[in-house]
Amino acid sequence: MMSDIDQKIRHNDTVWKPELSPALRSSSLEVCELIAERMSDYERVLAISEKAQKQATQGLFLGGASLGGGLGGLALLYLYQGRSLAKSRWEEQAHTYLRMAAQATQQAPLLTPYAYLGSSGFAYLVAEFCKLESRYSRTCDVLLANVAQQVLETSWERQGPGVAMSDYDVIDGAAGILGLLLAANSSSTLVQAAIERLINYLIWLNGTNEQGRRRWFIPPELLPNESYHEAYPDGYYNLGLAHGIPAPLAALSQAWKSGYQLPGQRETIEQLSQWILERQVKDQWGINWPGGVPLADSFSPDQWKLLSPSRAAWCYGVPGVAASLWQAGDALEDESLHQVALEAFETVFQRPPAYLYTFSPTLCHGYAGLLAICLRFAQNTDSPIIREQIPRLVEQVLQTCSPEYPLGVRDEEQRGNFVDDPGFLTGAIGVALTLLAAATPVEPAWNRLLLIA
Repeated sequence: MMSDIDQKIRHNDTVWKPELSPALRSSSLEVCELIAERMSDYERVLAISEKAQKQATQGLFLGGASLGGGLGGLALLYLYQGRSLAKSRWEEQAHTYLRMAAQATQQAPLLTPYAYLGSSGFAYLVAEFCKLESRYSRTCDVLLANVAQQVLETSWERQGPGVAMSDYDVIDGAAGILGLLLAANSSSTLVQAAIERLINYLIWLNGTNEQGRRRWFIPPELLPNESYHEAYPDGYYNLGLAHGIPAPLAALSQAWKSGYQLPGQRETIEQLSQWILERQVKDQWGINWPGGVPLADSFSPDQWKLLSPSRAAWCYGVPGVAASLWQAGDALEDESLHQVALEAFETVFQRPPAYLYTFSPTLCHGYAGLLAICLRFAQNTDSPIIREQIPRLVEQVLQTCSPEYPLGVRDEEQRGNFVDDPGFLTGAIGVALTLLAAATPVEPAWNRLLLIA
């Protein structure tokens, strides 16, 4: 007899299906139009960006050609706005911002292969435009070759007691770059060599160093800022999708599904999945995960099972981890991983809101990130719990939007600190893209930037 979880699991639909009522769809598209109107004047966006950098307590990287917070992200937004609403005005705006992004790369070349601030993000963007217009294909090939060359010239394996999260994460690291190169589906032998180089690095990362620690351990000297030193004085293992080991797991799984199946890769997917599963913590509602495992608590289950759970978001916590485990289940054809991923994600919505620590509308740490993952799970499963959450999350996003705000929506970076951020992860671009995904039948291929698909 099949369990309740078994009955909810199905394999991917080929057609992206909106989940909203006509009224909620209309409200969502009104907000998308508002955001698009506000960001169609780049001089205005720049002025708001300068203000946002002063509002933020954490560094914002806005401007330039980047996908994360610059012209590349704007081009991506209007590309989907035009696709989803079939409005030539927004399609023209997309091409305008793409040309401006290309010009920006002439003034400030993208010298690193990073996903959000570097060359792989820009190459991915042009590859997205190629789906509609083949005239970009030659440029795309050149850009992908440049990314591949940068990857092949990078010394990935760091010697010493550990690595920096930016070596392997979604934002700057190997996992994010690998995901975007795979999405480009290039037949270039140079690009394929770069993909294999990244896969081999992530396989290497799963080994142990001279101290007997997993190579993805982050030692104190490579922690990014003082807050990490306070939380993890002896170093730690990061468990979030944004900066932790779920990102390599997702990227390796995507590579396997794309036909890149290198020696040691399957075993690495299996071992990383098991490592993550063993570090789960349980509360009265079910499965959860901490944001990281400090070195002092990493030696036995008796220690790490007492760790506090993380927030429920894309960046850290169950949603991102579950999305990674689901993809591992796809790669390995392992229904038990699908079951754990779905069960864990469903428990998010059984917890009282006060236990989720989610309050911003944005992708990284807010409702839009939860919504994006919900939409993916709704596509892959028949879970009524998840389907019921989609309109609720859309309403939560919409409640944070207002024409009184410069961009129509604001990031609540920390409780009570609002930032008029135009960016992808923590700003208006990501919010609008997610609402479009919920309200229209255009599949959000941009989910690859989050490594959730």
